[in-house]
Amino acid sequence: MSTIFDFFNYLNRHDPDKTYAKIITYLLTHQKEVQKLTISQIAERCFVSPATLTRFCQAFNIPSFSSLRELLNTNEQMKSYNSLRMKESDFRQLQDRPDAFLADYAAEITLALQDILKTIDYPAVDKLLKKIQQADKVIFIGYTTTLELARNMQTAFIASNKLTNVPETEELQKQAIKQADENSVILVLSSYGSILNSHVELITQISNCPAYSILITQHTQNLITNLLDQVLNVTSTNYVQIGNYPLEFFCDYLVRRYASLNEKRK
Repeated sequence: MSTIFDFFNYLNRHDPDKTYAKIITYLLTHQKEVQKLTISQIAERCFVSPATLTRFCQAFNIPSFSSLRELLNTNEQMKSYNSLRMKESDFRQLQDRPDAFLADYAAEITLALQDILKTIDYPAVDKLLKKIQQADKVIFIGYTTTLELARNMQTAFIASNKLTNVPETEELQKQAIKQADENSVILVLSSYGSILNSHVELITQISNCPAYSILITQHTQNLITNLLDQVLNVTSTNYVQIGNYPLEFFCDYLVRRYASLNEKRK
């Protein structure tokens, strides 16, 4: 089933005058109102037919109109600080003492970066980079924020003459995995490991394919890690509030280390 992020992905890649883009725009700007409207009423406000709304749900892998309404209700009910990975106490501190909040936030980032320096298994990293260098095909699997990170890594790797693939939809990801062979490497980027539970079918497909697979994550608890060939933990503990900082820091090191090793091989 799709999430709000899938709606944003569509909006970011299509003309705003497209029918589905107009539907998404209406739904996201009237999330509370939608809870009280019938499918016919919503269709009327979007200037489409109820059948078009049904096809819209199918296109985004949403089982039914009621499921769509539930998705929007869940998003609307969520506190703003929850989506920002903040506790209510931190949110209140930010409202009343922004200087203290920012100092605490910076301190957690600093702590996380120091943790990375102690946690990184440098020989394991170099071993992985050698596999990437020797692989015929390198595939990055990311979702939402880690997808953007994968795109940045793709650009960095090509600077070292290493072409990588970043399929941006689940359909393209499954197709890329299907085409992967024993000379391929699949890197799954996941800040908190949520992709392991939210995309079980995709992870199972990676596990069953002959490619070498690795999970790179800053999440260290309750992960289904036995499905992949290797897990590379960036930190020794979880840093929820600071988001992707640890993973971005490590991946930046990863591509720079690849460039340095690649230069030695010339």
